[in-house]
Amino acid sequence: MAGLLIRLKFTLLGHSATGMRLLGIALTALGLGLTWYFALAAGSDDVRADLLGLVFAVWAAAWMLGPTVANGTGVLRSQYFALLPLDRRRLGALLLVTMFFDIGPALTLVALAALAWHAWAVDPAALLVAVPGFLLLWVFVISLSRLVFRALGAAMHSRLGMEIASVQWGLILAGLFFGWMAVQPAFSATLSLSENGLGEGAVGTVLAVLPTSWPVLAVQAAAAGSWGVAAAWLGALALLTGVLAAVTAVLLAPRVGARGVRRRSRPLGARPLTGGAPGFSLLPDTPLGAVVGKELRQWWRDPWRGLELRASLWAALFVGLLTWTGDSFSFLTPFAGVIAAFIMVLATANMYGHDGTAMWLTVVGQDRDSIRADVRGRQVAILLLIVPGSTLMSAAFILATGSHWAWPLVITGMAVFFGVGSGLSLLLSVVALSPGVDPQLRVDANDTGDNQVQVWIAMLALPVLSAPAVLAAVFLGLAGLPWLAVPVGLLNGALAAWWLGRVAYRRLDARLPETFTRIRYGKEIALRTVAKDGSWLDRLERTAIKGNAETRPTGS
Repeated sequence: MAGLLIRLKFTLLGHSATGMRLLGIALTALGLGLTWYFALAAGSDDVRADLLGLVFAVWAAAWMLGPTVANGTGVLRSQYFALLPLDRRRLGALLLVTMFFDIGPALTLVALAALAWHAWAVDPAALLVAVPGFLLLWVFVISLSRLVFRALGAAMHSRLGMEIASVQWGLILAGLFFGWMAVQPAFSATLSLSENGLGEGAVGTVLAVLPTSWPVLAVQAAAAGSWGVAAAWLGALALLTGVLAAVTAVLLAPRVGARGVRRRSRPLGARPLTGGAPGFSLLPDTPLGAVVGKELRQWWRDPWRGLELRASLWAALFVGLLTWTGDSFSFLTPFAGVIAAFIMVLATANMYGHDGTAMWLTVVGQDRDSIRADVRGRQVAILLLIVPGSTLMSAAFILATGSHWAWPLVITGMAVFFGVGSGLSLLLSVVALSPGVDPQLRVDANDTGDNQVQVWIAMLALPVLSAPAVLAAVFLGLAGLPWLAVPVGLLNGALAAWWLGRVAYRRLDARLPETFTRIRYGKEIALRTVAKDGSWLDRLERTAIKGNAETRPTGS
């Protein structure tokens, strides 16, 4: 059975090569080269031991975060086998076995084999410990990667788990955008590591506690003649790896049942704008009001939508705290709300992909005004959800840091970014829609679809469309009149929100059946509905269909 699944995996890999996968292989190969560089260039045996403990910890962290960032659900999804008469736990264990058969794990194994070189350098007899040590570490790292990814998906089935997942995603996003501020000093010290090692300090103490350093400690103990200590370190790693693999196999096992947050009562926010009085509503009794209310409930109840919304706020908070702790970049701290607006565009650029095949309700209910109300209502709802938190965040940072000079710049930036962002996210949600797993079948945190094309387009288009307000803030700020940039930002944001929203609802109104086709039947059928030499929107749509990886619902 294991051989059959491995062959099936390689067959699927041969037909699903993506740019993100090739990038991952390239980064893994780079990590392999750096690992062996440190192993060969170390000034002494003790320095090499320090460096290998550090490098192995980095490998574990990369495998923990890499699949989450790169939408690494794996080639063989457990849902594919949910209806087969197979023992679920055994199938979960077999799926874990298939994870080790790929280019990335193979390169990782070669990198971890640097431990054998270290053992040969200190005492050839220590190879008896080094070989099982790096093999156990390899199993530990790959199992940990799958465990973290699946645990993140399993956490989406509770409100507390979703909040924890949002914090994790916020940390990841903050690290991707501004982690270079923390990495830069470490990168500058890289050249001296091969000569001096980590030295005495808290870093070496912390690394020694991590399981990734236990094989190194076992080799050091064996080289010193303490074979009992070496066996204890290996035994502890073997026990931990076995427990980790067993838990991972359980999480990888397919499940059949309702997905989402399980509730025994009506959730908070079920009537978010009713004012608590029967028959009273703060929303107008119009199609626009209906869409706003529906979207507010969806963003509150749906764990996958809530993850993206909350992750934007958490990421902005972590960026604000990160810049606050550093003197060189503390001037960015008051702009945490602006950063939240920027990340919001990236997180909400696939709203119709979140709907899944429920878009059929929009298709059958289409009339003269319904599509415009649907697009405008989504714009209003997302602003109602994220603007208050972002505003309070920036205000708190300004007051805490005493950076009152930033008030007009922050207001200008938030006005233009939220305006442009609300329109741009809806336009990309329509034109560059990326279908994911249907909501009732979602398991993993990345099941809402691959939106890498939308992210790159948004990162380029948002600064361009916001350029008038940004330039006004810069030049008027230099002239000592920063408050005059505020109306420019409001006007820029309002015009962009109106125009981009108009383009979005006109496009959706004209191609609603084709948009649903892309969700229901996948990219091969969707490509046939888009003109090859059409308008710029047609070219953008074809680029998104070809560029985004396809995640199909089970059985579709």
